[in-house]
Amino acid sequence: MIARRKGKAKAERPGIPGRIEYRIEVAVDDKRFRREISGLKDFCFEICVAAIAVTPLAKHFFAIEINLMLANDETVRGLNHQFRGKDKPTNVLSFPLEELNLKNYRKFTPDFVMLGDIVVAYETVKREAATQGKKFSDHLRHLLIHAALHLAGYDHGKQMEKLEIEVLKRYGINNPYII
Repeated sequence: MIARRKGKAKAERPGIPGRIEYRIEVAVDDKRFRREISGLKDFCFEICVAAIAVTPLAKHFFAIEINLMLANDETVRGLNHQFRGKDKPTNVLSFPLEELNLKNYRKFTPDFVMLGDIVVAYETVKREAATQGKKFSDHLRHLLIHAALHLAGYDHGKQMEKLEIEVLKRYGINNPYII
């Protein structure tokens, strides 16, 4: 079952009045996520919007959509094997649907873009949070930001880390890259 969570957030666009619409489809396949976080769908919506809002995409598109599946290790392991050739679970996978990157996004019609899919594995996130001494919600927040930035065209590196740190700071979460 996919529940639709829509919302609008202001985006400043030179010469273009209006708002950007974010469509974040949240499918909760593993109910344990609900036990960890009250208001789970609103939580996911807010985090994905916060991540995309710090990118240039937020000033270019009128509507941005992301599909999010909160799943388990078995589901993520299967997807990781099928699409990445790695027969093991991982914490989060992102599947961009457009050949979008930070150099070519202006070539896309600015009305709507479906960025892609994010899939999160409950057991792996839970285990990592415990091992790293983090709250489950803080770790999930970081992983959703990380995955959303991948969908927005970012690759691992200093620029992406800087944006992750910036968004996490708004939630009172310290830099996750400092050990």
